[in-house]
Amino acid sequence: MKPHPLLLATLLLALVVPTGCTSLSRMSQVAMDHSLPIGPPKDHPTEVAFSINASPTLNGNPNSLDVAAEQDSALEPSPYAVTLSAGDPYALTEKIGVLFEYLQAQFPAMSPVELDEGDESDPARSPLEESGPGSYDDPQVALTLPRTTSVASALVATPIAITILQLRDDSLLRNTVYQLLEQDPAKALRSTYIRSDDYLLRPGQFKYIPFEPIHAETRFVAVIADYRGHENASWRQVLRIPPRGRQIMLSVLVNDTHIVLKEED
Repeated sequence: MKPHPLLLATLLLALVVPTGCTSLSRMSQVAMDHSLPIGPPKDHPTEVAFSINASPTLNGNPNSLDVAAEQDSALEPSPYAVTLSAGDPYALTEKIGVLFEYLQAQFPAMSPVELDEGDESDPARSPLEESGPGSYDDPQVALTLPRTTSVASALVATPIAITILQLRDDSLLRNTVYQLLEQDPAKALRSTYIRSDDYLLRPGQFKYIPFEPIHAETRFVAVIADYRGHENASWRQVLRIPPRGRQIMLSVLVNDTHIVLKEED
């Protein structure tokens, strides 16, 4: 018994139509968005996104001042003491002048008595010249030392600059110094350099960089950070990534003295 031609045509149409509809739907999407890759997922360039967290205490800068505790003990009362304070030198000078005028009015000095030229006897002198130092003890007046300031040991966190690099190879990056990369990364990394993106992070900041296809020749992704003391910090991290067929979320932790770069699960 031969199959009916109409039945065969119906079966072929049922198999072909879904595939054709899927192709037409994908073609319409690509026509609307030219950034969509064409072909199976394994042939697409790898896409990478970054989740960046900066430490709240990174890049400490010793520029804070700590006011010393006020001295509780005052000087013992002396035979004569006075306390003056002012907000500026001019006001202090004015107060000293007023005090001087007050002392002159309360305790006027006695000058030597003028005698005639014919009198050869010893001139009378002021009693103050023969006596010892005066005593003006006032238990209600005390002389205290001024407050002093000192540099505190606490550090103030400051922003940090980081750079995300795409590389063909990581050998030059692992054998260079940060100063050369800061001046000109393309020159320092030569033919291994593909692309760099710069960011400035505040202490404690979180930053998300959305998915983006990597360059076709990229084999390594690296992150470098401008730590205040490069000699005591691990300022670079490198990670090898497949060039095609993946969508990778990378976590970047910028700690106080080192960077952590890893793929999130």
